[in-house]
Amino acid sequence: MDIRIRSLSKEDAAGGGSRRRWHLSRAVASMVAAASAALVIVCCILYAAVFYLTLDQRAVDDLAAETEGYAQVINDSGYTGTDAIALVKTESTIEPDTRMTLISSDGTVLYDSLADESSMENHAQRPEVVEAMQTGEGQSGRYSETLGEETLYHSVLLADGSVLRLSVTQSSIWGVMGTIALPCLLVLLLAVVVSFLIGYAIARRVISRMEKIDLNNPIEGDAPEELMPLLRRLDAQHRRLDAQASERRMFTANVSHELKTPLTVISGYAEIIDKGIAKPRDVRRFAGLIHDEAQQMKSMVEEIIALTHLDEMGEGQMELDMHQEVPLESVANNAVARLRPLAERSRVDLVVQVSRVDNEPIKVRGNARILEEMVRNLAENAVRYNHEGGRAVVEVASEGGHAVVRVSDTGRGIPHELRERVFERFFRVEESRSKDTGGSGLGLAIVKHAAQVHGASISITDNDPIGTIITVTFSAK
Repeated sequence: MDIRIRSLSKEDAAGGGSRRRWHLSRAVASMVAAASAALVIVCCILYAAVFYLTLDQRAVDDLAAETEGYAQVINDSGYTGTDAIALVKTESTIEPDTRMTLISSDGTVLYDSLADESSMENHAQRPEVVEAMQTGEGQSGRYSETLGEETLYHSVLLADGSVLRLSVTQSSIWGVMGTIALPCLLVLLLAVVVSFLIGYAIARRVISRMEKIDLNNPIEGDAPEELMPLLRRLDAQHRRLDAQASERRMFTANVSHELKTPLTVISGYAEIIDKGIAKPRDVRRFAGLIHDEAQQMKSMVEEIIALTHLDEMGEGQMELDMHQEVPLESVANNAVARLRPLAERSRVDLVVQVSRVDNEPIKVRGNARILEEMVRNLAENAVRYNHEGGRAVVEVASEGGHAVVRVSDTGRGIPHELRERVFERFFRVEESRSKDTGGSGLGLAIVKHAAQVHGASISITDNDPIGTIITVTFSAK
């Protein structure tokens, strides 16, 4: 019963997820379709605005041509005043919505086709009349007190000094717009519906293909070509995260294993002393062993912390001052000074060599503490995995414009097939010998990460006649 209920719950969950995906895809498709429809509406509005402006300009041009035509007829006839108007009415057909006005040279209205001229005020100061008197032709647009509407005016100076003026109201332009408004609205409605449906269909098709993408293997399958650059980056990031997760799991397991050994030793000897089993002469020796194991565990914890900090820096989660001008000679001397007691106990000759160019100090941009930790780990390995009477050299040089730190030893060397693996965490070339020398297996991992955060490269070569050379090469300034 319990199994069946859980099974149904999973199916319900799957169904719920499917419904959520459907609602989400439908919402996205609707938004795309709405955007398409909105775009059509905006385009139609812009088209209507352009169409109106075109009609307005056409009305201005037609009014000017009509006025100039009537003026030409009057001037050619030689008639003046109302006789000239009568001639125009006889020989031409004036549009019903066109107003004709004849104004004398002093501004008196002699004739108006839509108003009683005797009741009209003097027009000498009308802008289009003033302009016609000055230049022979005038034009303006303003609100007409006589007609009570926005009106376009065009005036032409006649041969006898009077002014012929024609005008049309803006309502005539809107009238033209009105005649095509209904068909345009129907076309607009149809275009909006069609664009909405097409946009919805295209969006659903694209989203349907996107929903089939396997995020664990995003570049496989029938993914839209436009998404491939993004999917390739997603796949690379996914693989990188998997590798990091695997590395962290392995690191955690290794830490547990490495800490378990010294803790077991400490716990065992402490229990022997606590229960009084140990002979008095052995207590001091057991205490020394406990101290040694504790020191080794402390050293390992410090290295784990250092490695964690370097990891965080590499992932951008931790910021340190990486813009110091650090003299590598001082870094090498400080690291070697810290290792001098170990070198003396191991009877290894540990020295620093500096090869300057033009007696200039060799500097790199970075963090002095991290660089010193890197050099110390390299030099410590060169001492620990050497032999009595051996030699370890920390060399600082400038080669081809690049700052270089080179650490060489006269130890047994590193086999070629293991040179890539020595930078892995907790990897030891010789497990038993590493235990004897107190190595944690983290030193070269720290070196690798420290080099990476400084943009440096690492190489391993053989020393002549025996031993290993590890070279860290920094990028040119």
